[in-house]
Amino acid sequence: MRRKTGSGALPARAGRAPVKSPRGPCGGLPPTRPRTGPPGTVATVDDDAHPSPRGDDADAAEDPGTARRRGVPVAVLAAALGAALAVSAAVAAPTALRTAAGPAAPSTTAPPSPGPSPDPSTRTGDVAARLRTLPGVADAVLLGASDESARITLASPLPAPTDAQATADAASTLLADAAGGAAWSLRVEGTRPGGGSLVVEHGTGAASGGVDPATGAPLPDLLGADAVADAVRLVAHDAVRRVHLAPGIAAVEARATEDLVAVAALARAEDRGLTSLVVEGYGVGLFEGDGRSVPDDALLALVTGAAALPSVTQVAYETVRSTVPADPLLTVVTSGPAADVARWLDDAAPPGPALAYQVQGSSDDGTSTTRSGFVGGTAPATADRPTDACAPHDLTIAAAGVDAAAGRRFLTLTARNDGATPCALAGSPGMRFVADVGTETDVLLEPDDAAASPVVLEPGAAASALLSWRGGSTAGGPALVVTLLVAPHPGDPETVVPLTGVPGVGDGLDLLGGGTATVGAWALAG
Repeated sequence: MRRKTGSGALPARAGRAPVKSPRGPCGGLPPTRPRTGPPGTVATVDDDAHPSPRGDDADAAEDPGTARRRGVPVAVLAAALGAALAVSAAVAAPTALRTAAGPAAPSTTAPPSPGPSPDPSTRTGDVAARLRTLPGVADAVLLGASDESARITLASPLPAPTDAQATADAASTLLADAAGGAAWSLRVEGTRPGGGSLVVEHGTGAASGGVDPATGAPLPDLLGADAVADAVRLVAHDAVRRVHLAPGIAAVEARATEDLVAVAALARAEDRGLTSLVVEGYGVGLFEGDGRSVPDDALLALVTGAAALPSVTQVAYETVRSTVPADPLLTVVTSGPAADVARWLDDAAPPGPALAYQVQGSSDDGTSTTRSGFVGGTAPATADRPTDACAPHDLTIAAAGVDAAAGRRFLTLTARNDGATPCALAGSPGMRFVADVGTETDVLLEPDDAAASPVVLEPGAAASALLSWRGGSTAGGPALVVTLLVAPHPGDPETVVPLTGVPGVGDGLDLLGGGTATVGAWALAG
């Protein structure tokens, strides 16, 4: 199961004074103290607490394929969440009609047909002029030097949804004809009186929807046949501040936190899933990833309740993370103690399946604090403890070494059966992390494959489990993990596993406070 490791004090190592650690909240960059702000504002960070690229540009909306959490300096979060997500339309080179100069040389072979010539009225410059003549278009410009990519701005007040769609379809046909078989793209923009705006991008040259991070299969095209009409209908409501639709983006921005439930209902009424549902300013956000669903009311109630807590500045729910497993995570940033918000989440009603949370806050003396756990105290189910489970006193548990790849670290743990009879291990081991300053490091521990089959160890045989995390920044001398407390099965007595001298460990593991780690199930070693 995913387990929360605490942050209780442990005896300090002799001969070493405690060090104030600029711990990265999720094992990434050293944190800055969460900035204060009005309740109900949030950011999104991934399992390693790296901010997801969210935009606050006027044309911004986020791309779920790239939304990932990175380090958590809160000063960066608002800008990171505000990063522009509008996808630039592809610009393809125009097809030039080449004409041979001078008389043709004699030939016994008929020359190949050059194909139809494009209509001269569709050449660069003329295309923009023709786009401006379409009903309901206030302006049109070509993007780049060719005539295959353009942006049209709808008049305000916006045309009726069906009229706006018909105009977009006519503009698409004009661009496709001008492209002569090359890739083309169209960006439709519009603003209603009162400030709500829309962006719809489509065409054979528009950005694709990407691939499913779990299966590698192409994600579905999220536009559909009436994207412009849908966007006009959505943005007509005062609660909706922005709509951005593209092949891989279905993003809606609400006016305020209290509007989230109503805006989600509007998206469902249009039969549209969402890749993101955020509050204007990107203080609160729900990032669903593949755009196939809309957050339900129970989840929205949890998010809005957390955003309303005193001193909470940022809240984000994200389903797509760069870990295995990529389980959803609720991240809350507060200018006060993290423990206060963590207690509220522990008592809150779970919105469905087990939902992990991480809270990043600040103590009274200004140092960063983190807490992690599961909403409502409901952790994922774990593998059943086998009836012939290995007794902890019959096992020798040790760390074999650390490896690294693609920014992640991997520590192999081994458990050897020193008993006289066979015994079994099932699921993933329990684990806590002790830093070199003698305190426990708060880490959200998630199982890689808790449903794996039990392994039976004959006397003398060994099993192994792999611990994985994204390395945090060691600039400034943060506290490093130098000891593991390992339980063969969660709830078993723990074995102290020192890491000093283990190959690849060095001065300690760069698994910093507030980080997330995954641990695999026991498997036969070798």
